[in-house]
Amino acid sequence: MRRNVIIMLVLLVSVMATQVSASANLLSDPGFENGGSAIALKDGPWTWDGGTNGGSFYAPDVALSGAKAAKVVLWGESSNDYAYFVEEFQGIDFTTSYVVSANFLNNSACMFNSDGKATIQVKWLNSLGNEITMDESVAFDNSYALDQWHNISIESMAPTMAAKAAIVLVTKANEDYIGESTVYVDDMSFEAVPEPASILMLATGLLGIFGISRKK
Repeated sequence: MRRNVIIMLVLLVSVMATQVSASANLLSDPGFENGGSAIALKDGPWTWDGGTNGGSFYAPDVALSGAKAAKVVLWGESSNDYAYFVEEFQGIDFTTSYVVSANFLNNSACMFNSDGKATIQVKWLNSLGNEITMDESVAFDNSYALDQWHNISIESMAPTMAAKAAIVLVTKANEDYIGESTVYVDDMSFEAVPEPASILMLATGLLGIFGISRKK
């Protein structure tokens, strides 16, 4: 009997470990590989929208992995310019937390404005598409080292009335500037937070107890 219990616990630990370590990326194009040239033209899975002085492009010149990254450019002499692109999801499990992450690059050859900021937003919407709540990550800005990719993430839980989620990447410039302000983004992810971690710990503990008991 004890041997059967130990075998079952070993199997349970193995299954839980697999679930903890593996989680599906829900983004259809996390590396921005499937578009043509301009996100603004909606020639790929991502949709672009934003201020009059902004644009988003698929950039083949700089990429963390694959052939392309996303390039967001703000230009003009204005304040509060912004550009963002959105991917929406239906059929979300609203009893689970989700983590959204993105890799940002400030390229010395085509730099982010000194006052520029980029963030990830998770917007939870009702069935009519109206926003209920929004969570936003810390900002990527010029305090990060040049020519290096930096990962930023945020965890978010849906409210009870949410019917779908929108993953938004936002760039802003909060003061007047002249010229272009550019930031690159690549390898985003939108994944459920693995819930079985506590069960895994319990199963591992029980397995240890049975192992000690067996030795005695």
